[in-house]
Amino acid sequence: MLNKKLILGIGISGMSCIEFFNKNNITYKVFDTRDKNYFNDYNFQNTSIKSFYFGEYPDNLLDDIDEVIISPGLNKNHKIFSDIESNKINIITDIDIFKRYCKSKIISITGTNGKTTVVTMLEHALKAIGYKAVACGNNGIPPLTIIDNTYDYVILELSSYQLDYMSDFNSFISMITNIDHDHLDRHENMESYSLIKLSIFDDSFFRLATNSIKELIDDVKQIKYYGLCDNGSLIINGHVVEGLYRDETTIYYRENNLKYRGKHNLNNILSVISVLDIINIEIKTALSSLENYNYLPHRLELIDSTNNINWYNDSKSTNCASTKAALECINKKIILILGGSKKEMYYESLSPLINEKVKLVIFIGENKEYIKSQLKVNIQMINANSIESAVELSKLHSSDNDNILLSPASPSFDMFENYEERGAAFVLAVQNIVK
Repeated sequence: MLNKKLILGIGISGMSCIEFFNKNNITYKVFDTRDKNYFNDYNFQNTSIKSFYFGEYPDNLLDDIDEVIISPGLNKNHKIFSDIESNKINIITDIDIFKRYCKSKIISITGTNGKTTVVTMLEHALKAIGYKAVACGNNGIPPLTIIDNTYDYVILELSSYQLDYMSDFNSFISMITNIDHDHLDRHENMESYSLIKLSIFDDSFFRLATNSIKELIDDVKQIKYYGLCDNGSLIINGHVVEGLYRDETTIYYRENNLKYRGKHNLNNILSVISVLDIINIEIKTALSSLENYNYLPHRLELIDSTNNINWYNDSKSTNCASTKAALECINKKIILILGGSKKEMYYESLSPLINEKVKLVIFIGENKEYIKSQLKVNIQMINANSIESAVELSKLHSSDNDNILLSPASPSFDMFENYEERGAAFVLAVQNIVK
């Protein structure tokens, strides 16, 4: 009888499925492509180890399975995918299971960059106004871990990997923060990647998008846009608000004002105000709700100013678009630390800003030659073999009013577990070497 679930991949989402199924007496099996020894530190309480399979799986693994719940990061070329397809078994995600049980209004958010900032910013704003809200999903909080709580709004951060496998796109509000070159090793080309991102609109009551992707969207989807117009006016939820304007650092509305850091964060704020506008929150209340928001670490974070030299940690920059946003925020005299693990990327797009603002590029990571082959720049470039040596070289070549910027435009997996570890290593190196 077909009555079991197969959890495919033991990661954060896989573990949340295990705990949820245990709590709700749902029968399941687990398969992970990695060796069992990889999971020695994992706690599989209340779980029969007989239902776990590692590395290889038996021929009858899928015989009694009615649904496969997939870890979004799993390699799509693995043999088990063809076996699942030949057995005509439905693939879903933990997001789909969550939506079967969730009674709250769901706000779904995706984008190449900025989505984690936006979901945390929106959570902060809604709580400040008085709503019960939580941000979860791709930000590291599995939705199934909060399913027993009651919220007015659940804010789901969704990656392209999650959207690729999701079947339930129902949302009260869905939003795209931006679309730029990324994950093309997974999604083949920009058209495929964009279509996956746009799928977030498939079953949503309200739809929002930054006006920078307007040309990618079919008008029949009835999207409301937000963002900065060419004439300088600000669009909120499809309309220009009278009396709302900005300068290079501040948004103003009547007697209210709100500081922001860079054009990318201006767009993040406008996206949040647009969501709040949909639920009938006044602009002045929306701005006030964001006054005490603390920006997340590793995102253009000023970590030190010593001897008139600023040190910025932008380790979260794993693609060119985020590094461009960082370069646009900082004045000239930049020493840029660039590079990491290799991923297909259009690095030539950084060349104009590097030529305009950067005095020295210091390369780290395995993709340094890959980046150099694309850049068309006329400034000095040198190599470093570690974060520490990059900081030492930055200190050696810096002078008054310089800005040292770690903004790698690359993943971190060649040298670090994740971008957080890379950023922490940079911060520690600055503390130990600069002062």
